Parts: sequence; structure tokens; C-alpha cells
Amino acid sequence: MRKLGLIAAIVGLGTLAAGLALQLLAHLDTWLWLWGIVLFASGGGLLLWSRFAAATVPAPQIPRPIGTETARLLDNFEQRFVELKGRKPTATVLGDLYTLASQLEQRGRVTQATAVYRHLARVDNAYRDVAARLRRLVDAERTKPKAEPVPPKPALRPVAAPASSVTAARTAAAPDAAGAPETQRLGRYQLDREIGRGAMGIVYLGRDTAINRLVAIKAIPLASEFSDTELAEARSRFFREAETAGRLNHPNIVTIYDVGEERGLAYIAMEYLKGRHLSDYAKSDNLMEPRKLLGIMGRTADALGFAHKQQVVHRDIKPANLMYDPSTDVLKITDFGIARLTGAGSTRTGIVLGTPSFMSPEQLEGRTVTGHSDLFSLGVSLFQLLTGQLPFTADSMTGLMQQIAEVPHPRLRAFRPDLPACVESVVDRALAKKPEDRFDTGAQMAAALEDCRSRVASGSP
Repeated sequence: MRKLGLIAAIVGLGTLAAGLALQLLAHLDTWLWLWGIVLFASGGGLLLWSRFAAATVPAPQIPRPIGTETARLLDNFEQRFVELKGRKPTATVLGDLYTLASQLEQRGRVTQATAVYRHLARVDNAYRDVAARLRRLVDAERTKPKAEPVPPKPALRPVAAPASSVTAARTAAAPDAAGAPETQRLGRYQLDREIGRGAMGIVYLGRDTAINRLVAIKAIPLASEFSDTELAEARSRFFREAETAGRLNHPNIVTIYDVGEERGLAYIAMEYLKGRHLSDYAKSDNLMEPRKLLGIMGRTADALGFAHKQQVVHRDIKPANLMYDPSTDVLKITDFGIARLTGAGSTRTGIVLGTPSFMSPEQLEGRTVTGHSDLFSLGVSLFQLLTGQLPFTADSMTGLMQQIAEVPHPRLRAFRPDLPACVESVVDRALAKKPEDRFDTGAQMAAALEDCRSRVASGSP
């Protein structure tokens, strides 16, 4: 209304000036006065209008860009979060952490955002509105109803999408805030409920409608995890590695039935396993009986040796990827072929999907990875499952890499003097810094573990 009033006032002033000019023209018979007054009125009106417009048009709001550090954090959350946590909590570091948590929250990555807010609250609970944000996320997660998994319309095999459609596919395939796809089917598989999630995917309990068989479906949103330029290579690598892993027919390796992709959401249909991840036995107050554990680790080493003969390296061996059912004594290695996706792009190095604390020196350094790397990771797992402690720990990623590459691991029997010396010898050889100093094959490590198991059973030193 003020704007219209000012316009009316300016027009009125101009009209009055023009009228006066005509009167003067009639009496003074000159054009000079007319043009002078008209120009004066017009100039004054334009001056008033320009000042009004400048005062009333708001300045454009420029969003605060995400800094380079925060952008890298979003791409490689686990590694960068560890780095920030290891730094001195200066105002700059706290600001980077807060920005990271806010961006994660906006993108629906609630679990990761909550972890960052929790860390900030431990450092400074009064920092900005961290306490309120953390309370809101925790309350929302507690009261959130269980969401049904809903993936998009079926497509059995991947179809290369034109570059113009990649952005649309990225939106269509991404899980919602609850982690569920858009419909309740993937290919011929009917999805029931979420049974787990990892660094890059969500695992659903599903049913193969063609033969009425329960399966586990791991869904990986390739379109949202990789950039447009990386997506084609990631897709090709995913199917190549999944196909190779699907040929691994071993009683201690999970069976892969099928792979597919629908609008950027890749999936693997695999054997549905019962039991518990061995990570449940990695706590000092819940350790497994040594003789039983050595038998399980021996079977794991043998299965890895079988895979290595087929030129397949797991790259992410850890207790969380070893499933064990105590009721049936069945052990299965899971997630073969998934970690290979990490080599698909420049921002996704070999440490994105793998877990740094379990990695070999050569894997952390980006060198060629062979089966010896899996045996190193198995040695780390064995150490943790026997002691409840990791052999290598540090406050930052840089420190952890230095520990793994250069610092000798602690003596096993400093934690477990009740174990025979042969167990410590197996761990020492598996954790050798140089690949050539470790066990030559998984079968060789399995034999050493079986020998130790016999010694534990007989009470031999």
C-alpha cells in the first residue's frame, strides 16, 4: 500500500507541475518555463522512486556455502569425523562439526547427524543449540513409526541411463529419511522389513516370489552415492564384482542368488542367515571360549583362501562381516564384492567402505591389495575377539595409519596370559607389516589355527 501511495503522489506532483506549466505558457507565451518545470518535476519523481526502490527491495540472500572441509566430510563421513574428533576443540573445529551435523540432518542422515551432535555435546553441551537439536533427533527417532521398505518399479538388469536422466534417477532411487525405498518390491523380490544397515546399504528381509524363498536383499543407492561421472563405472564395477562373488561356492561364504538395479538402486539377493555377527563377541565381558573361537577363525581363513584362489579379495574382513549361528555352528562370511566399489572414483579411496582399524598397511596406503591383506584383517579380528581390544588405536586417522604401518602391535599374551604361545605366534605372523612376512595362504593360516585349537583343548603350552 505504501508503494502505491508513493506512486500516486509522484504522478500527482507531475500532473500539478504540468498544469502550472501550461498556465505559465498561456500567460508568458514561452516554452522555456514549461520545459524547465516539467524536467524538474520528472527528475524529482525519478529521484524519489529510485530511492524508494533501493530502500524497499531486499538484498538477495546468499546462502552460506559448505566449506571444502565439510564437503569432504559429507563424502567420507567416517574418516573425516575421526579426523575432526582427534583435533583440539577450537572454535573453528566446533564450527566445522556443527555445520557437518546440520548438513547431515538436512539430508536425512539422522544417525550420522546424531553421532556428531553427541560428540559436540560431550565437548561443550552449551555450544549453540546442540542440546536442543540432539534432543529433537533422539525424540523423533524414538517416536518414529516403523517404515515399510518401498523400492521402485522392477527392472531385472541395469540399463545405462542417458546423462540427462542421472539426476532424476538419483532422486527416485534414494531412500527416504527412514531408509525405505519408494515401493515394496525390488525385481521379483517382495520386501518385508529392514534387518540391518551398513556404510553404503540397507539390508531387508525379502521373499523370492518366483520360488517362495526367504532371502536377504542388500540395497545400495549407487545414484546417490556416486557423482554423474563416477556412476557408470560404479555400476559396471558393482555387477562385475557381484557376479564374481556369486561364483564362490563354499560352505562358509554367503551364497549370492541374484543382482539387479532399478533406477540407480542396485541390489543383491543373497542367502538369508540366522545367527549373530561376531562383533557381538568382541567385548571384554562377552568373549567367546578360545577353543571355539579358534575353530571359527580357522574356517574363516580356509574360506578366504578359497576365495583368493578364485582371484577374489574381500577387502573388509572384520567381526561385523562374520555371521555365526551358535545353534547350528554355521559360519558365513558376508559382503564379498561390496568393498570393491570404493575404487570407483577419486573421492572414494580404498578406505571409504572398509573399516580403517582392520585394514592392512598396504590397503591404507592405497597400494595393490592381495589376499595377504584379508589375512591381516583376520589377524586384527582374532586379536579383538580374544581380548576385547583392538591392536591399533589412535585419536586421528593420521595417527591410526601410522600405528598400523609402523608401530608393532601389543603382545597378545599381555592381555591373555592363559593362552598358549602358539596363538600369539599366529597373531604375530598375521599382523606382520610386510605382506610377504604373513601366512602365504588362507589354508596355511587355517592349519596353524587348528593346531592351536588342539593345544588349547589339551592344555599344552
